[in-house]
Amino acid sequence: MPNRQRPVPAWYGVLTERRGGPLLPRRAASRLSAYVYGNILVLAAVVLASSSTIDEGHAPLIVLGTGVTTYIAHVFADLLAHANVPEAHEEEHGGELSREQVRGLAVDELRDAVPIMSSAVWPAIALTLGYHEFIPTEAAQLIAGAIVVARIASVPIVTERVRGNQLDARVVGAGLIAAVVAAVIVLLKTLIGH
Repeated sequence: MPNRQRPVPAWYGVLTERRGGPLLPRRAASRLSAYVYGNILVLAAVVLASSSTIDEGHAPLIVLGTGVTTYIAHVFADLLAHANVPEAHEEEHGGELSREQVRGLAVDELRDAVPIMSSAVWPAIALTLGYHEFIPTEAAQLIAGAIVVARIASVPIVTERVRGNQLDARVVGAGLIAAVVAAVIVLLKTLIGH
């Protein structure tokens, strides 16, 4: 009996394939680092939200502020590091970089750090719904936290996507482990930091 492959649903490609194809390994690592870092810090901000900060409308602003300021700090740190160690890119590009190449690298850094800000958007929306009393404040905080934990659980899936690889059960299992580890990190940060 011949080995037949099952047809792949159309939505599978949308979820698993980047429109521009796989990223270069350096860029994939940078983007994934930003994705994880942003989600962990946003989760910490969500965990520290209280009913009063949600009721007063401060919680969504804190979460958005965490995303924006972390993005700025991350981009600044990357650009400063690359400016002080230019030979890291010179090796990759085979010699001294032109101004256009340096600008291109800066644009890449700005784009690769976007997942930091995107990690804050949906949790802030959930907290805003609590502020406007569309949902109870406790539910708003729970939903906001669940959104970030789900994003952290998706890290292995995102990894395979930016690298252009197929998904399997091992990848999903690794995502669940990543979510548990991230939750423990945030719990420790919350307990030690406050």
